Amino acid sequence: MSFLVLLLVVLILRFTPWRQGFPFDALGRWARVVQEKSRLSPVWQTLILLALPLLLAGIVLWVLRGHVYGLLTLIAHVALVLVAVGRNDPLGSMALAFEEAWQRGDQEAAYHVARRDLQLDSAGPNDLLRGVDASLARATFRDYVTPVFWYLLLGPLGPLGYRLLDRFEQQQEHFDQEHPALPAVMRISHALEWLPSRLFALSLALVGDFERTLGLLRGWLLRWEVSADRVVSGCVAAALGDEQQAAGATASILHPVRTLLARSLMVWAACIAFFSLFG
Repeated sequence: MSFLVLLLVVLILRFTPWRQGFPFDALGRWARVVQEKSRLSPVWQTLILLALPLLLAGIVLWVLRGHVYGLLTLIAHVALVLVAVGRNDPLGSMALAFEEAWQRGDQEAAYHVARRDLQLDSAGPNDLLRGVDASLARATFRDYVTPVFWYLLLGPLGPLGYRLLDRFEQQQEHFDQEHPALPAVMRISHALEWLPSRLFALSLALVGDFERTLGLLRGWLLRWEVSADRVVSGCVAAALGDEQQAAGATASILHPVRTLLARSLMVWAACIAFFSLFG
């Protein structure tokens, strides 16, 4: 059923207005409530409070199990995965304003858009473009790859738990003081991202500059302290190689990186389909 669920999610994200998941960001709202209400609580209590939606989702899945020949369970899985995907749309609207400014030759406007929308502050055009590439790659990894990986291993509660941690980290920007539970949340997120980031980097190598990307990945493969963001950012730049510079005069400066990311997701889809058929 996993492949069918993911196929339905992809079709919904591709052909409906829900390219950024459900219009109502329930997990983000809950993470913000937890941030506001638990600042004086012990870390373990904050983590339990943050995980309460997992308990609710587990109860719903248990109640629906076996009803209507599993159709309700299928619908529940699709809904929970849609809730768990990210809200950036890295293969579509993300960085679109930057791309439009860059293509009309207004690099100053592109710089300000990247600083406003992507929190990038680069010294020159090449650094800025690499930063945007890395932002798209990290968003693809966090929005799609990691939720899919944990869905395949743990069912819908896996990506739901990961997204709660991710939204908790993102909500920190709305507060002046760091939440006491933030370091623990970041350590758990690092653990959940460690293996998927290496697998994603391998898929980038398969569809990009294989030797350069694999050579970079070898140095980080078994190092626990190397973050997922560093692995993904470094490997997407290595996988692109000189392709983006060669495409600089084309209609879309970000077309090479988006194509690379889409192809890497196709590698994941092919592997999932293979294991679904023969696993």
